Amino acid sequence: MATEVESGDLVQAAGHAGPWTVVEVRQGMALLEHSDGHRLSRRTTTLTVVRKGSGKKTRAVEDGNDENGSPTLFD
Repeated sequence: MATEVESGDLVQAAGHAGPWTVVEVRQGMALLEHSDGHRLSRRTTTLTVVRKGSGKKTRAVEDGNDENGSPTLFD
């Protein structure tokens, strides 16, 4: 059973060091972003979901804090 790729998921793209975060999914294509800032576009059928995301970023993540309000390494 295939897992549907959604925005916020962590995926592995064949032939590319990963994992990659899915930024957007449209018309069977996924816009991916690596932790180093590189972006890549791939067909969703060629991706393997490593971890399901929440589907959207939370305010805490956008502020640089986790759910507990703890600062990250970069704060």
